[in-house]
Amino acid sequence: MHATTLGLWLVLGATFFWSLSGVFVRWLPSTDPWTFNAWRGLGMALSLLVWTVLHYGRGSVALFRRANPMAVLIAAGFFAIGSSAYILALNLASVAAVSCLGATSGLFAAVLARVWLGERTRLVFYLATLVALMGVAVIAFSEGNASVSGLAGSLVALVMALCFAGQTVALRRYSAQGMEPAMVVGGLSIFVTVSAFGTLAPIAPGTIALLFLMGTVQLAMPMVLYMRGARYVPVTQMVLITMLDAILNPLWVWMVFGEVPAAGVFWGGALILGAIGVTTLGGAAAVGRLPAQS
Repeated sequence: MHATTLGLWLVLGATFFWSLSGVFVRWLPSTDPWTFNAWRGLGMALSLLVWTVLHYGRGSVALFRRANPMAVLIAAGFFAIGSSAYILALNLASVAAVSCLGATSGLFAAVLARVWLGERTRLVFYLATLVALMGVAVIAFSEGNASVSGLAGSLVALVMALCFAGQTVALRRYSAQGMEPAMVVGGLSIFVTVSAFGTLAPIAPGTIALLFLMGTVQLAMPMVLYMRGARYVPVTQMVLITMLDAILNPLWVWMVFGEVPAAGVFWGGALILGAIGVTTLGGAAAVGRLPAQS
């Protein structure tokens, strides 16, 4: 199989597994969001740790020892906050709204890359950002008309998108080193923080097992696939493929649970996806190939 073809399948596989998040959340509607994310994060951390040991062997210890503390702190922090915001948003708003708002992370990543790393961007990108923000407003008000919690969920989803944008730029900035330690620390930090604040609610062992499964299938596996696929696939193609999450995630939830979002979500989502598609196809995505630093 050609390397590029293999990379496309790896990124597509990562997007598929990421898109299962809505089904897992709707599957356990009575689970406290903080407890939900704590056990999911622990499952991801342990799964990635096992994969790292199997992949790097004896070199896995050295990988953790030479990890840049600042890189780990930044990437893990963005992941922990963004992941928590994601689960909270799904408990407040529709899966379609959260998925569409999450798609704006690519645009925010470009803005952050311009500020943090000095990446230059074309004018069309900033125009597309304005269009995408209009889509965000349409979705937020549509969810707000449905319920007050829906509006709050849209705002939390926007925080999630900003955090995942920060995580993306951090991973690219420190791409010269293996970032598995940062993701392991990120998952563990969620569990430790929730436990330390006494908000880890008691849940059934079966629920814990399901959350561990989610951490493995919906976080750890796609993270490994995405890192592998990034070696062979151009950034523009990766962005286009991952945009499928905004379609697949609400599709699975609709098929399994019959959840239908407000009509405005479709219009807002069309604006967001259209803006991202224009910048991607036009080669105006600012995240491009960032310089590797240690």
